[in-house]
Amino acid sequence: MKTLTKEIPVKTELKLKLIGVGLILVSFLLFMLPEWGIGATDEVAFGLFWINYSLTAVYFVAMLSQGVFSFKRPFRHIEYLYLYLVLFIISCYSLNRQMSIFQDSVPWLEAFITLFCVSLMAYSFRERLPKRLNQGLLFILGAGSIIWVYYAVYLLPLYIISIFGVLALGISLHTYVPLWVVVALGFGVYKATSEDRQYLRSFMAGASFPILFDIFYIWQWQNRNEQITFSGNDYVIQENETLPRWINLSQQLPADYLTERIMKTDLVYQVPTGEFSMWEMPRDNFDEVKRHDPLVILSVLLLGEPGLDRKEKIKILESMYDARHQAEERLWSGNNLRTANVVSQVRIYPNYRLAYTEKVLRVHNNMAHSSNQQEAIYTFFLPEGSVVSSLSLWINGREEKGYLTTKSKAQTAYKTIVGVEARDPSVVHWQEGNRVSVRVFPCTPEEERQFKIGVTSPLQQRGNSLVYDNIYFTGPSTLGATETSVVHVDDNVSGLKLPSDYKLTRSNEYKRQGNYSQDWSLQFSTPALASGSFSFAGNNYKITELPQQLVPFAPQQLYLDINASWSESEFNRVWETVQQKQVYVWDGKMVQLNQQNKAELFGLLQQRNYSLFPLHKIKNPEQALVISKSNGISPNLSDLKDTPFAEEMADALLQQSTIRIFSLGQQLSPYFKSLKELHVIAPMYGDTKQLATLLQQQQFINTTIDQNTVRLGESGLAIVKENTTIAGGTAPDHLLRLFAYNHVLQQIGARYFSKDFIEDALIAEATQANIVSPVSSLIVLETQADYERFDIQKSKDSLGNASMNGSGAVPEPEEWALIFLAALIIGYFTLKPYFLR
Repeated sequence: MKTLTKEIPVKTELKLKLIGVGLILVSFLLFMLPEWGIGATDEVAFGLFWINYSLTAVYFVAMLSQGVFSFKRPFRHIEYLYLYLVLFIISCYSLNRQMSIFQDSVPWLEAFITLFCVSLMAYSFRERLPKRLNQGLLFILGAGSIIWVYYAVYLLPLYIISIFGVLALGISLHTYVPLWVVVALGFGVYKATSEDRQYLRSFMAGASFPILFDIFYIWQWQNRNEQITFSGNDYVIQENETLPRWINLSQQLPADYLTERIMKTDLVYQVPTGEFSMWEMPRDNFDEVKRHDPLVILSVLLLGEPGLDRKEKIKILESMYDARHQAEERLWSGNNLRTANVVSQVRIYPNYRLAYTEKVLRVHNNMAHSSNQQEAIYTFFLPEGSVVSSLSLWINGREEKGYLTTKSKAQTAYKTIVGVEARDPSVVHWQEGNRVSVRVFPCTPEEERQFKIGVTSPLQQRGNSLVYDNIYFTGPSTLGATETSVVHVDDNVSGLKLPSDYKLTRSNEYKRQGNYSQDWSLQFSTPALASGSFSFAGNNYKITELPQQLVPFAPQQLYLDINASWSESEFNRVWETVQQKQVYVWDGKMVQLNQQNKAELFGLLQQRNYSLFPLHKIKNPEQALVISKSNGISPNLSDLKDTPFAEEMADALLQQSTIRIFSLGQQLSPYFKSLKELHVIAPMYGDTKQLATLLQQQQFINTTIDQNTVRLGESGLAIVKENTTIAGGTAPDHLLRLFAYNHVLQQIGARYFSKDFIEDALIAEATQANIVSPVSSLIVLETQADYERFDIQKSKDSLGNASMNGSGAVPEPEEWALIFLAALIIGYFTLKPYFLR
């Protein structure tokens, strides 16, 4: 460094380095703009690359002009080259957004590369830093050097091709940046070692750290691969197995980061292949940002992938990591879509203890090419007992409302139009677990697509308050999305609590404008329940309080549904309470517990991530109680369809009464949650003390189902249907919609597994209320001819799409014409005698 200071004045040296640091900060901020949702389009991103690349060129020219770089001795003043390489690294990642040589880096890799670049910047001032700090920086640079050796090898197949691309404004020079980093680090360490060999030891210690970690990671990968293989072998050995292999695996594999990465290999994470490019991009049928992880690449390269097919991997991810939205079937890519704007309107009906929510979403396509068409898929998560009661899609600037039809017709129409004809449709389908999926096509860069979904929900009772929880969704990124949210409260309520950014704008209306907010709720004191009803087609619908009613019940057999969510202390407390009765667990067959086998069986069953207790194996369900606990993971009922397990369950449960479940905790597994929606099980919630009290008092909730009464989830409310010849009532039409939805589920019940559970009566009930259910979907098509082609008709005996005024759909123009004509005819015959006088 003494030679350097003689050749270059100290002020010039410091000034040039500070210029480099300044350019790096500017370049980094520009690079991060799309990550922060500012200018997140392909055109802007490509423009930002050219700015980043230009800043690199500016600093290179500055180095040449000051004589700190020459092609004959490029590493003579290496401290300036470090700053130049940091600029080039930022330019590389900026270019990678447009020319995807490798997929987005995993978070740990992004953080590590950022730390490396900061350390490289700091080390360029090494002559001004204390020795200990330089040793620490060399440790980090040593660890980072292994990453850049990896990248240099990764890009090796492109080296020859890139030589011919140098003339194209030098863009292909980015290919060689990792190699330059490795060489520059080598020269820098050699230079530092000539001053003090401790610097070499620091650098080598840093380099050994990622190597040792890689060895440990690959060893873990090998063990997990063997576990998958041996679990598969055990599955083959089992006799009369009624569940598929992937369920057995997802129950036994640890639910950790390693299992997730193994399952996402080739779905999310890149893998090496034997082709010239060496690397294969993940396929697009799993909707998650595609990632590049060197640890996964090396593990697959050395040990190979697990012996699982893609369908099994996806099913395991759905069950263990709640990846159901990502696994939705896609007809077109949606990689470049984002949610640009959300308009939320909520109307609260305090005295009827329900709410109607409309969300209008605008979807933006970031692609530069106007011909690019993509499909937007959203999953909306609804409060328990809620139902989708409206759908609209804006076509040519006009709102077109959805038609209700059978789920099969809606699927056929959507797949035909989207997959073959590539024209405008939107559809919403019911999903298990209080979810619905919405699809919108096409989303092009030319215009932002807009759709609306309406949801009718019961409010939740919590203590002395009613609570409304915002309906949230997952889908195209909401980063940078704006939102206008309006809450209408029909009547004056007391104790209203809203987030502080909601302001009163007019009587009983509160508004918030800003960035999109997913998690919010409101609450107010519980008012008296309204006595009004809603009348339609000869029936009255009235809301009533229906708290849990305890009735005498003395179970003769108890079944413990044990899995990893149970603690040993919980099991021991439950055993002390129930040991005087007949107690069973499921371990491939029903096994009765006793003092001798209880510890061993608990240890075996607790190793399972989740359980699928076979309710159809209970011999006397009217005298049985299942004690369960869940950590919230399991397959859905639909995942079990067409399996022997489902077929046996369908046959047995049709003959059984509602099965009582006691849940240790407030969370049911998706498996039990769906069975609850279908009224196959009747759950109660509590802890071991409450369980002991119920058993001692020989009580449980009433499981008797009245066909004209439906319970609205855990709201403590029910809707009663009464036949009447007197029309009238002041209640909103949402009463009928909530009744119909919950009644349809109640009627399906255990028949959900049967192939013929869809009946005309169920479809008719869903059509009358215009609701999305297991048998019905809402769809918007581009033209009336499309509806006719797929035999989708608008029902004349339906409430139509719900609206914010709560009185059903506004009549369409043709309906107004019929109403006007009918009024003329009635008026003519009514007034005719007076004209004839």
